[in-house]
Amino acid sequence: MTPSPERTVTMERILLGYDASDGADAALDWVTDRALSRRARVEVVIVTNPFLQDQPRAEDDLARAEHRLRAANPTLPIETERIDGLMPRALTDAAADADLLVIGVDTDSSIREALHGWMSLRVSATATVPTCIVPSGWSEKSGPITVGLASDPSSDAALTFAASESAAAGESLRIVHAWLGPIPATTVSSQRDVRTQHMQLMDRAVERVQGVAPDLAVDRVLIHDNAASALSIAASDSSLMVLGTHGRGVLAGGFFGSVGQDLIGRLEVPIIVVPSGR
Repeated sequence: MTPSPERTVTMERILLGYDASDGADAALDWVTDRALSRRARVEVVIVTNPFLQDQPRAEDDLARAEHRLRAANPTLPIETERIDGLMPRALTDAAADADLLVIGVDTDSSIREALHGWMSLRVSATATVPTCIVPSGWSEKSGPITVGLASDPSSDAALTFAASESAAAGESLRIVHAWLGPIPATTVSSQRDVRTQHMQLMDRAVERVQGVAPDLAVDRVLIHDNAASALSIAASDSSLMVLGTHGRGVLAGGFFGSVGQDLIGRLEVPIIVVPSGR
C-alpha cells in the first residue's frame, strides 16, 4: 500500500520592526501571541541610523526582544538583525519577502507629525506586504475581525486577508462600508437607488469572502457616514481591524490616506493594512 503524501503546512514569516518603545513592546506581545497559535518564524529587525551612535543600544534591545520571545515559546524559530539605514525604506525593504510586517505605535503620540514623518503611517502606507500596527497597551481579546470596504478595488485584497484571518482565529467577520457622497434629495426613489448601489457593492464583497471561507459568519454594516467614524465605532468590540490601501504613500493614499490618519494611533485594536494586489 502506498502511503499518502504528507500535507505541507506553510510556515508564516513574520518580520517585527522593533525600537524598544512601548508600542514596539506591544507589537512584540502581539507577535508572541500569534506565533503560539500558528506555525510561524519570526525575524526581529532594528533599523539604526548610520549617522548616529545608536548601534550598541540596538544590539541590547535585540537581545532583550529575543529573550522575551524565547521565554514565551522556546521552540519558535527566531532571527535578529540590526540594519543600518533610514526609515521607513530600510524596514519595508527588509520585509519585502515576509508574509506579515508588524510594528508598534505609541498611542499617546501626535497623529499629525507630518512634517517630521509620522513613522507608523509611513511604513504601513508604503510597505508592499500586509502590515500590522499594534497600539501601546494592547492586550489580547476576542471579538469579530472588522474590515473596511472601499468603493473601489483597493479593499479587495484586504477582504481576502480578513476572511483568512477570521477563519484561522475562529472569529466572525464584520464588513463595514460607509459613504459620504451626496444622497439626492429630489425623490425617495433616487435615494433608494444610491443605497441599492452600495448594497450591491456589499453583496459582491460577501461573495468574495465566501469564496475564501464558505462557512464564515459575516456581519454586514452599511451606513451613510464618515468611514473613519463608522470604523471607530466598529472597533470597540473588534479583535482586529483590516484596511486596504493603494500603496502609493501617505499623501496619495486616497481612502486609506484619510482613514488611516484618523485611525492609526487612536484605536486600541491592532490595524492590519493590506496593499492592493496582494
